[in-house]
Amino acid sequence: MVYTSTRKNKASNMQTTPGTTSGSTAPKRTVSLILAIILLVVGLGAGIGVGYYGLPARSSSSSSLCSSGSTITIGELLDLSSTLSSQGVRAKDSSVLAINDINSMLSASGCSLRFANSVDDYAQVNQQALTDLTNFHSAGIQVVVGPLNSGAAQFILQYADSNHIVLISPSSTSAALAIPNDYLFRTAPNDAAQGQADARMMVDRGATAAIIVERHDTYGDGLANSTATWFKTDVPGATVDTIQYDTSTTDFTTVISTMQTDFNTLNTGANTGKVAMDFVAFEEFGQLILQAHTSSYPSFPWTTLPWFGTDGEAQDAVIVNATTSGPSVAQVIMPSTLYAPVNNSRTLAFYTRFAQAYPGNYCDSYCLGTYDDIWLAANAILQAGANDGTAVQAVMLTVADNFYGVTGWTGLQPSGDRIPSSYQIWKVVNQGSPAKPTWVLAGSWDDATDTITWIGTPP
Repeated sequence: MVYTSTRKNKASNMQTTPGTTSGSTAPKRTVSLILAIILLVVGLGAGIGVGYYGLPARSSSSSSLCSSGSTITIGELLDLSSTLSSQGVRAKDSSVLAINDINSMLSASGCSLRFANSVDDYAQVNQQALTDLTNFHSAGIQVVVGPLNSGAAQFILQYADSNHIVLISPSSTSAALAIPNDYLFRTAPNDAAQGQADARMMVDRGATAAIIVERHDTYGDGLANSTATWFKTDVPGATVDTIQYDTSTTDFTTVISTMQTDFNTLNTGANTGKVAMDFVAFEEFGQLILQAHTSSYPSFPWTTLPWFGTDGEAQDAVIVNATTSGPSVAQVIMPSTLYAPVNNSRTLAFYTRFAQAYPGNYCDSYCLGTYDDIWLAANAILQAGANDGTAVQAVMLTVADNFYGVTGWTGLQPSGDRIPSSYQIWKVVNQGSPAKPTWVLAGSWDDATDTITWIGTPP
């Protein structure tokens, strides 16, 4: 069964997807690098009925690059050991597949150019991200995929702008970084859209007041503010209580005590049973809920509504670990929004391929995004005709507008952020044999119509 709930019509804000174009033919011995990439897009898209988007005409510099015999390295700033590590490991794995695919197509087209990637683990330490970027620059790397979080992106952006290093992030979403003409491009929409989706999700479940618990950084502050603004728009006069915590917090006793006190204060009168608990967090949420679900807080989980989450938690493997926080997360269900275009046959084929290459793991939205980001980096270098950050930055919007990857059309806003379309909603249930906490798709939110559609019974 499908349940649909709508707040208001936003048809005037619908984005228009450009029409498809046809590729030109050329003798086999003179297939250009750009045309080779177009052919790959055609091949991947075969049978899905969406066509492909052709890149701009090739230049003589592109042809020279194709025959150069050189290897161009794309840098990657990933978190492989901190609170986005499960995302970072998947991103690293999908980038390997992307590099292999790019080089296979170059070889098949007769081009001697090759691409490689260099991955650095910045462990969500801003200074480490800057050090890594400085090292990339010293090594001649002009395009870097990452970083994963907005705090690190904000910290290193001035250096990237000053030194003309292009950053392409699959998961940085703070609206504060929606800056036209800079060197940061983001293939996920910024949080102006997610805040609306999160507020809509809570209101749909009957919430009339909200407590937002957020990591105090660029990402958390921005998304919490956007969510609160939209929630107050939907529920005039509503109380939204925001509780911040430092990103280095490991003991959440003070945060949880404040949550409990504020809940007891709000859960009265017309708000009784209608207070939403919303968490803007990364993997540290697992520690928070473990501490909350102890004998010290016998009223856990306080609210009769589910707890709500964001893209920082959705599909995270650490949070649903069956031997640690997973059972507690399954108890609160945790419907969480995650940017993800509607799957097409190309996406589904990549899921299968990823699972075969990396048994026991699965490809989430940002894993898909990283695959496309590597391709965008390569395409932009090829279109620019040189491994030059200034030239790549100049063509990036055009290249993204003409690329259709495993995440779908990669069109960007003038700010360099993905044009929003929809968000999936994931929840945690006990599933399988033996049953264990598992993320399952619960529904979706559509940006064009501001509509929530649930799969089965809403959480």
